[in-house]
Amino acid sequence: MQNMRVILFYDGDCGLCNRSVQFILNHEQNHEIHFAALQSEFAQDFLKTKGIEKIDFSTMILFKNNQLYTKSDAAFQIVSHLKWYWKLLFLLKIFPKGLRNRVYDSIAERRKRLVKSFCALPTSQQTKRFIA
Repeated sequence: MQNMRVILFYDGDCGLCNRSVQFILNHEQNHEIHFAALQSEFAQDFLKTKGIEKIDFSTMILFKNNQLYTKSDAAFQIVSHLKWYWKLLFLLKIFPKGLRNRVYDSIAERRKRLVKSFCALPTSQQTKRFIA
């Protein structure tokens, strides 16, 4: 069943990453993304089975359709799950992937300075979508 899931792996110690998860929870169209902190045992084991031995905590990873997406590719995959009005973000795909990933890396490098710690308590309905 886990191969059928859409799973976002994120840095659980990052305020920006936690805010991003909260944003997705609040704006997702069909509530089908599950979440796992990269620091979790589940994430470590799961990603190892997919060939990722060393985890880069500054990079979000999305597992969807038995495929791994990272950086801006992961972000665009996430946009496809958001409510219709957020799909305008697809316009940013006009930029070359190399440029998009450089911008992603620049933000990721500063992420802990940009947004301080953030912890939102998920609702009981949302809690079911977090994988420990």
